[in-house]
Amino acid sequence: MASFLLVNESLDLLDRKILEVVCSHHREGQSFNKLVEEVKPLASRSTFALRAKRLEKLGYIEKISDTKQKQIKRIRGTLIVLLASRLLERIREQCGEAVQDLKCKKEFILSKKDQEYTDKEFSELKESILQSGERIKEIFSLVGTYAVLLGEPIAGDLLLPKLVEDFKKLNSELLSLLSLDKRVMDSLAREKLSVVPFDTLNEDFEYAFGEPVGTALPKFSQSLERITKK
Repeated sequence: MASFLLVNESLDLLDRKILEVVCSHHREGQSFNKLVEEVKPLASRSTFALRAKRLEKLGYIEKISDTKQKQIKRIRGTLIVLLASRLLERIREQCGEAVQDLKCKKEFILSKKDQEYTDKEFSELKESILQSGERIKEIFSLVGTYAVLLGEPIAGDLLLPKLVEDFKKLNSELLSLLSLDKRVMDSLAREKLSVVPFDTLNEDFEYAFGEPVGTALPKFSQSLERITKK
C-alpha cells in the first residue's frame, strides 16, 4: 500500500479534479467504470486510465478489493490524501462562513455611510471586526499546521492550490470592509487593535504604494478584486 509514500512530482488541474472525484467516495472508493462516467466531462476513458495509473504510482490513489465482489477492484484516495481532502473541505467551509460574516458587517457599515455611529454601535463594530480578524488568523494558522503535517507534496499540490481562490476572496472582503469607513480603520490603527499587523503592513504599503495602509487600502482592494474575478 502506498498510503504514505508520496512522490514529489507536481500535479496539474486535471489530476486534482480527478482526485476530487475519487476522494468524494471516501474510504469505500468507487469502481473504475463508474469513475470514468463521473469524470467524462473532464477526461476520456483512456485519459482517465493513464492519469489513474500515474496517480497510483505517485501514491495519491490505491486499489482495494470490493467487499461484495472480491474480483472487482475499487479505487480510492490513499489514506493521507483522504485526510487532506477532509481537512481541505473543513477549511473551505470556514472560509465561506468567514466571507459571509464579513459581508454582513459591510452591509451594516454601508447602512451607516452618512450617519454617525452611537458609541455603543462603534464599539461593538470594532469588537466584531477584531473577532473576524482573529477568526481569519486562526484559519491561516490551521492551514500552516496542516501543511506541515501533510508534507510538501500534499500541501503544495493539493491543499494550497485549492485554497488560493478562497483566500483571495477572504482577504478581499476583509480589506474591502476596512476601506469602507476610514473612521473604523483609523480607530483600530490608533488603538493598535490588530485585525492585521498594522506596523508591518504600513511599511510594506509605504514601499509599494507610497502611502500607509489606511489610505492605500481602497486602491489595494480594487486591485485585488480585479484579480479575484479572473
